[in-house]
Amino acid sequence: MIVLWGCVAALALCAAGALFLLLSTPQPQEVEIPGARGNIPATVQMPAKLARGGEVPLVVLCHGFTGSRLGDGHFEPLAAQLAEQGVATVRLDFAGCGASAEPYTAYTLTNMAADVDSVIAWMREEYGVDGPVGLAGHSMGGRLASLYPQLGTQAVAALALWSPANGTGLQGLEFLNIEDFSQVEAVAAEAEANGQAGTKWGVEISADFVRQMRESDPNAALRACGLPVLLTYSGQDAVLSEATMAGTVSTVQSLPGGTVETGLFAQGDHNYNNADAAVDAQLDADLCRITTEFLTAQLKT
Repeated sequence: MIVLWGCVAALALCAAGALFLLLSTPQPQEVEIPGARGNIPATVQMPAKLARGGEVPLVVLCHGFTGSRLGDGHFEPLAAQLAEQGVATVRLDFAGCGASAEPYTAYTLTNMAADVDSVIAWMREEYGVDGPVGLAGHSMGGRLASLYPQLGTQAVAALALWSPANGTGLQGLEFLNIEDFSQVEAVAAEAEANGQAGTKWGVEISADFVRQMRESDPNAALRACGLPVLLTYSGQDAVLSEATMAGTVSTVQSLPGGTVETGLFAQGDHNYNNADAAVDAQLDADLCRITTEFLTAQLKT
């Protein structure tokens, strides 16, 4: 009898160990994804095996101007929380950013959309991700996410926009000099005349980028696509104008699936950070929580 109980206990331990392996979330994987212009540096986070339950939804995380796939520290915890809910993520470095080998002059809206096309297709092929797709974008990444239903080739089901730079046309470049828009227009004119122009952010923007910005209207694109949208803005944003934020808030509020949250982020800057460590941690926690809740609800129906 003692031997029998020992065998039962051993089997129980083996079963518990196997269940743990099935339920534990895999580690993030650093990958190079083939794109239209070369390899795209990215990080893939897959969910736990038993959390998949059939279709595996996917969220593409899109960083802002001169940012990276770190997403100012918010993308990793967001990816972990989505994985716990059975949602895969891929976060990428756009041209000239992070580990990208391209020059910053290749950073354009059409190139960003093409990169999102590539990573979605690759995730379906390499990882078997077969569920609905959402985009989460910060700042310029939020503008790209807003425009993606027009610019991209892959179907998306929901958008989460963190402080998107959604001013119409060149107003979307106001962050280059929020205090003097004439200087923004001057940089744009230089880029269009000479093929590229320097910025106070230490990067060269191209004539193509300026032209595409001039011709784009992300809020009109949001109204046209009619997708469910989560929009957040912070209370201490020093790079986007009140007019830009108010216009985007009004647009998202007009959408049947639109959700706007600003109150939680009254103490955050444009990147949802704060010098006080406790406040900073709470901003990150709230941002990741509401984004996870929204995207999970929209993609796991």
